Amino acid sequence: MKEKKIKFIFTGGGSGGHVSPALAVAAELKKTLPEAEITYIGVKNKAEAHMVPKAGIPLKFVKSAPLPQGKSPVSLFKFAMTMFSGLSKAALLLLKIRPKAVFATGGFVSAPTVFAAWILRKATFGLFKTKIMIHESNTDLGKMNKAAAKAADKVAVSFSETIRHLPKNKGFFSGYPVRSSIALEERAAARKELGIPENAFVIFAFGGSQGSRTINRVLANSAKKLLEDPDTYIINGAGKPFGKVYEYHGFNDVSGILEKQNLGEAKKRYILRDFIDNMGLYYAASDLLVIRAGAGSIVEVCRQGKPSLIIPISNIGNDHQIGNARFIERAGAAAVIYERTDPLNGIDIAFADSAEFCETVSRLRDDKLKLAEMSEAAKNIFPGNPAEIIVKNLLYLCHLGEKPAEIKGTEFVTDRVLGLNSTTLEKFLQKTKTGAEKPLEADEVKLIKNKIDMLFSSHNPVIKARACRSSGILGYAEVIPLIIRYAADKNSAPFLSRDAFAALKQLTLICETGRREDLFNAILSGLENSYYETRFSAEKCIPAFAGHFGISENERGKFLDLLFKNMSDHCFEVRAEAVLAAAQISTDTGNLLEHFSKLYFDAVWKVRMALLQAFEILIKRGVLDKKTAAAEIDRILITSNGYTTEYELKKEYNSVMELISQEKKS
Repeated sequence: MKEKKIKFIFTGGGSGGHVSPALAVAAELKKTLPEAEITYIGVKNKAEAHMVPKAGIPLKFVKSAPLPQGKSPVSLFKFAMTMFSGLSKAALLLLKIRPKAVFATGGFVSAPTVFAAWILRKATFGLFKTKIMIHESNTDLGKMNKAAAKAADKVAVSFSETIRHLPKNKGFFSGYPVRSSIALEERAAARKELGIPENAFVIFAFGGSQGSRTINRVLANSAKKLLEDPDTYIINGAGKPFGKVYEYHGFNDVSGILEKQNLGEAKKRYILRDFIDNMGLYYAASDLLVIRAGAGSIVEVCRQGKPSLIIPISNIGNDHQIGNARFIERAGAAAVIYERTDPLNGIDIAFADSAEFCETVSRLRDDKLKLAEMSEAAKNIFPGNPAEIIVKNLLYLCHLGEKPAEIKGTEFVTDRVLGLNSTTLEKFLQKTKTGAEKPLEADEVKLIKNKIDMLFSSHNPVIKARACRSSGILGYAEVIPLIIRYAADKNSAPFLSRDAFAALKQLTLICETGRREDLFNAILSGLENSYYETRFSAEKCIPAFAGHFGISENERGKFLDLLFKNMSDHCFEVRAEAVLAAAQISTDTGNLLEHFSKLYFDAVWKVRMALLQAFEILIKRGVLDKKTAAAEIDRILITSNGYTTEYELKKEYNSVMELISQEKKS
């Protein structure tokens, strides 16, 4: 009698990081349940089109697309039409195949199949009974899996930490399934096949199936320095784009950089590849891996027992790769270098610093004991067989097996600064400054500076403005030249120049003397800016400037000329702040009082409040005698149209008069 097939649909892709775990689970499922018939659903010209047929699994294609970043009606319409087509095709395949379950590993590729299965279940009132299980590779749910988790029956996770972000009783720990085809190979045999000497130090770098621009460029740009050591070899899996349309061609990019390096004979020790199929061979030959921090890469490398140098993708607001990298670093199996941008020099594409990279690689190369310790730590991070765990849970979900025992994953330490976007970062920094959050540690400061650099590299002026404010709170001195530039540029967006001065009020206190003239000119420019909030923000910087650098008579005169002009400004905030700033720097009280007197009956009580505060400043500075101060204060109108619980103007008046009284007694 012919054996009845039990059908399953697998989906997920776009990149090798989504396809590899799916293939690992598929292989385990066939091993456990030989009668299983698996069909894979993917998208043309993506990683699955290359990898799935090699695994001997039938592959069907549907249309899908990532959610557009902007809100363009045209983009949204195209996305909607693509998804409608994909859902329709996926639904037809599901109705034809009638699988026991859909297993999805994420990426936009899996969206049509997962949601088609969910819609069919709802539309048929439970007559279509296909189960849905998804797997999340990273510590934080991806966009697709965040939505799919609501439709899924069960969610397998690589990190126990992820379970708390899921509905109750829906998540279970599995770990990250690794391809069984990548077996541990003999080091000596691998090196012989690759033509690498036994005593060589081998760096193996790769950034996924399509390559990593950051890894490729830092490696190629560091090649000349690293290959000065005659025993060092570099293997670079630069990546291969799928399809005719692509944004980046890693192999061509690296080839171009190497041509400019003038490596000479050393070029023979730089082994450049595009797509690497037999990863086990290269793992076996290597001493140090340079990788991204996708869960697939780090788990695979750790299972090989290899020390690694991780360069995680830095993505403001979504730091799951940084979280993955720090998890491995804390376990003692990796060193981490963070991507950065260089907004001071207009470099907005993320990169890794070549000097830091060379120094880190050289330090590890020279410390054999450290490498051995990292290797041992790597082996112990991810115990168990994730593919087997997932298959047991999948079969139980389909009523084809017993309920598996629950397995606990390694405890994951949550980082305070990860996942913070431009808004939440500023709020977090405010809390650390007020003591509501514990003080920042050195590595947290480094991460936050990287985040701020990324914000400055945005083309959105609102984001840059938030970067200015966060820089001021943090005391990020390195970006002072950039913030001065934004403050002084009259073509800057109004709120950007305003927030640049808000930051400079705090950063001036740590500003180097070499920036004094630039800062002075920026403040002068700000005092005449067409935007009123920029004018009063610039005025607030004057006392900080004078207090930090001191002030020459020429500088004092230029500041006061513009402050006196601003005391006639149509905006009351500008008038009030001009009064306070002038009180901080003026030494000619006769001229100052002449301008103050024009505001004694100002229609806005807050301006008159500023006058009282200014007299308090002048008295404390010792530049105004008590008799003159008392006489001038009595000329100020002490009435208020402010709806406050206290008579603030009168309260301030009494405070200044008490100060004068104390001065007289002394």
